[in-house]
Amino acid sequence: MAPNASISSIILPPRKKLPVHLPARKKIVVPHPVRKVYYNPSSIINHEHFAEISSCIDRRLSKYDITEIPYKFNLLLKGSRDGFTLETFHRLCDNIPGTLVVIKVNGTNEILGGYNPLIWSSNRSLEWFTTTDSFIFSLKTQKLPNSIFSRIIHSTKVIGCYYCFGPIFGNNFYMRSNGWIYNHKNAFYEKRLRKDFEAPLIDEFEVFHVLKN
Repeated sequence: MAPNASISSIILPPRKKLPVHLPARKKIVVPHPVRKVYYNPSSIINHEHFAEISSCIDRRLSKYDITEIPYKFNLLLKGSRDGFTLETFHRLCDNIPGTLVVIKVNGTNEILGGYNPLIWSSNRSLEWFTTTDSFIFSLKTQKLPNSIFSRIIHSTKVIGCYYCFGPIFGNNFYMRSNGWIYNHKNAFYEKRLRKDFEAPLIDEFEVFHVLKN
């Protein structure tokens, strides 16, 4: 109608849709939990035995899993490597607090031993030490379905030190020059581990220093 009049409109031109580029998502890798690997320095006892011994040291009612063992067992003496003599024992194991003694009996494959929270020494006369934390044991094997742990009954005369003997656990379990002795007469430890014996043949003898991890 009015060709020369300017045209105005409230209708806006269509907007251009700009592509939005989002940053690439980073792939989050969740690491698998690391399973604790326990190093076993023994040729006599296995991981489960070490877990049982650790549980007894800590007086736990339930047994540690082999991934939870809170102790490290450093091998001090190995009979087949270092010798089975009293002199070897005292040279390698004296004056070290917290030791585990283990023997394997020839013929029966029994695994016997004891834990001393104190030290051993080469006294010229027999001396007894007091503790409430020592125990002796017979560990389970194919012939023994369950381990036996025997704690002390009396806190006195539990650990004996004498240069003419090796480890002495009361009157019940000890090493002398001609071999090992076990008897349950006049017991200082509560449970019987086996029949009494004197100087059986030993396949292996090991002593460990017990350290908190």
